[in-house]
Amino acid sequence: MGNYLLILVCLRHSRRHLGRTLLLIFGIAMGVAGVVAIDIAKTSVEKSFDLSTQALVSRSTHQITGTGLEIPQQVFTDIRTDLGIHRSAPVISRHVKVSQLGDRILTLMGVDPFSETHFRNLHISPGEQVLSGIMTGSNGVFISRSHARQYNLDIGSPLDIFLGSRRTPVTIAGFLDSENSAAGRMLEGLVVTDISLAQEILDMGDTITRIDLILDADDPAEKIRDLVGNGLFLVETDQQNLAVRGLSQSFETSLTAFSMLALFMGIFLIYNTVSFSVTRRHRLHGILRAIGATRSNIFFTVMAEVMVYAVIGSVFGVLLGILLGNGAVQAVVATVSEMYFTLTVSQTHISGFTIAKGLLAGILAAFVSGFFPALSAAGTRPVSLMHRTVSEKKFNRVVPGLFICGLLILAAASLLMRTASTHAGSDFTGLFMIFFGAALMTPLLIRFLVRILLAAGMGSLGMMVKMALRNITRSLRQTSVLMASLMVVTSVYIGIEVMTGSFRLSIIQWVDDHIGGDIHMESADPLARSLDQDLVNRIRHLPRVTSLSAYNIHPVFSRASGKVHLFSYQSDQSVKRWSWTAAPKEELDALLEEGWIFVSEIFARQHNVMPRQGAAAVLETGKGPVTFQVAGIFRDFFMGGGRVVVSPETMARFWGHGDITALQLFLASGTPAEPVMDTIRQMLDPEDMIEIRSGNAIKKSILAVFDNTFIITSALQVLTAIVALTGILNAVTALLLERTREIGILRACGTLTGQVRQLLLHECFFYGLISGILAIPLGTALSWVLIHIINQRAFGWTYDMVLTPGVFFQAIALSSAAALAAGIFPSLAAGRTHIPTALHME
Repeated sequence: MGNYLLILVCLRHSRRHLGRTLLLIFGIAMGVAGVVAIDIAKTSVEKSFDLSTQALVSRSTHQITGTGLEIPQQVFTDIRTDLGIHRSAPVISRHVKVSQLGDRILTLMGVDPFSETHFRNLHISPGEQVLSGIMTGSNGVFISRSHARQYNLDIGSPLDIFLGSRRTPVTIAGFLDSENSAAGRMLEGLVVTDISLAQEILDMGDTITRIDLILDADDPAEKIRDLVGNGLFLVETDQQNLAVRGLSQSFETSLTAFSMLALFMGIFLIYNTVSFSVTRRHRLHGILRAIGATRSNIFFTVMAEVMVYAVIGSVFGVLLGILLGNGAVQAVVATVSEMYFTLTVSQTHISGFTIAKGLLAGILAAFVSGFFPALSAAGTRPVSLMHRTVSEKKFNRVVPGLFICGLLILAAASLLMRTASTHAGSDFTGLFMIFFGAALMTPLLIRFLVRILLAAGMGSLGMMVKMALRNITRSLRQTSVLMASLMVVTSVYIGIEVMTGSFRLSIIQWVDDHIGGDIHMESADPLARSLDQDLVNRIRHLPRVTSLSAYNIHPVFSRASGKVHLFSYQSDQSVKRWSWTAAPKEELDALLEEGWIFVSEIFARQHNVMPRQGAAAVLETGKGPVTFQVAGIFRDFFMGGGRVVVSPETMARFWGHGDITALQLFLASGTPAEPVMDTIRQMLDPEDMIEIRSGNAIKKSILAVFDNTFIITSALQVLTAIVALTGILNAVTALLLERTREIGILRACGTLTGQVRQLLLHECFFYGLISGILAIPLGTALSWVLIHIINQRAFGWTYDMVLTPGVFFQAIALSSAAALAAGIFPSLAAGRTHIPTALHME
């Protein structure tokens, strides 16, 4: 019998059962969509980083920067005159907000037009005029033409540039333009002006941010280091970009983890839908074998049909993933900008690799999912294909072996994740092995749980409930695949919920410990960060203020991570939770006064500080690199390059700061914050730019960042619910279709329509209930892996895993509700079964 004719027969069968065919395609599409959407978000972050930095560094090979991220402009003159290095350019670079451009955060870039010819191609339209000719003497700024068109701006239009609360009015002097689309997107993140105007806007005096250099192999790097002296550093541009890039890569690693979870769910969903699609054709395949079709004919027919629907489903999945990815990009870019590195260019980047990855994932998953059912269909005798009990008996004999095999795979996964390198690939491989091993153990566990339920409720369970439970084990070959898929999907829900819930509780605890207090105040002027000492003393003695934390924060340069925040406390009310200490906790404050330092987990990870006796870290100071002994590593969620706590004496000695930049006020119990905040505002001069916020407002803003950070996980949980409902609807429909004859016999023996529906709904409910119960240990294991392995390796921080009964009840409810909802329409159809048709035999 020709393969072409067989394929036509199967396709006609699919057309007659269009609803189930569409469910199969939709199942494959959902599996692909999750992978594509998260991959688009990940690659868009990478592309946005590249576009946000390329315009700034361009062709420079080295940079000179300072400890406090500013250097005297005289250094540039010395580089030019004393060393004769003419491929050098002074640069000012600060992130600002422009109100007329939708409050977008852009990079204000001050340049010397005569030095820029070696570094950046900044074309000024119209006519791509020479930069030095139009910018010299200009009192305005230059923005991208695309922004000007978007916001209806023209030359001479006013702009308000904000640095913190500091506002500076300027005008548009011209437009940055480029015929190259990639270069045009880079320019969208810039506001360019002459370096003298930038110094005026930012009140930087005669300082600059850095000096860009293009050095050849024979250029005097050592002479440059000798010339700049202590407190200034010559660093390679690529090395510095990699250090900063590594920060956002942590977030991208977590996105990869979620992408893999989506892929795992997609694989099980696709396997579920494909295998049941093949299973429901057993009777048709048996008839075809009986009239002359060979085993190879059946195998080829099954695989050809599966691959047709796999291609269709994968294409739709890619399109759906692009829609979902477009919505996720802005949230992800905002999170990276908030926590790691400010991305001034936000672009949705859809690469051919992402599309190919999605298509390949769907097609390969469908191929693997269809291969074994097709092999089984081709290798079974025709009479066996038309009698389900034969294959059930064969399956029941291998159930113990599957359980043992699953245990071995779980043991191998545990060994891999504990002993393998820190490469993310080993973690994801181990995660997949955990899912696969748990799925193999499912049939025996289902049989065990059903027996427990029957034994526990033997005297109280009704006849329909008992029949429903026994039907689960009687059709274990089909039900185990269905319930294993539902178990995996539910475990992903549990794992994500436990991870995000534990992290949220840790964030709240960290805010209360480190950024606590009823009132928080700090300078809103980044150029004048110090608070007046007399003001601090008057606030300290306010009637309702019981205590306060007074400290200063100063960003300093780090070769390993670009920027580190130094903290020193004059009075410290914060509570640190340590992941490692070099001495008992009661001795740590004494070590701090002796010149030791406390570092955050992020800093320790970025600077390779290992938790052991004698741990030390090198910090760049005004006196050059200095090695400090590490007294302890504390848990912290202050992002960027991490946080370092030093004593006030150490701060003044090595960095020259003895000021106070922020206060946390603790009020008497029951005192409302707003009246005290009003009192403090009355103590300020009108020109003071000091931000005063309540502790509750700060907590809400930090938690808002947290919620935005995990918007992808929320989307993944929604995807989990859709996957669960889609998969089980597919499976239940196919499973009940196989039992048409059984239902006909029940009806012929006098079973009422309502009783048939009740029986099937009971079965569906127990599918979900047992799957939810089995998902609890698997989801707990998944959350442990996410928190203690993947999260720790990606971000470097630790937090405690918090298990709450509510999460498990929600998971069981989700699983049971999805299964019950999926059974409603099939049960209604089964209740209308035509008895003669159901009992008819070919």
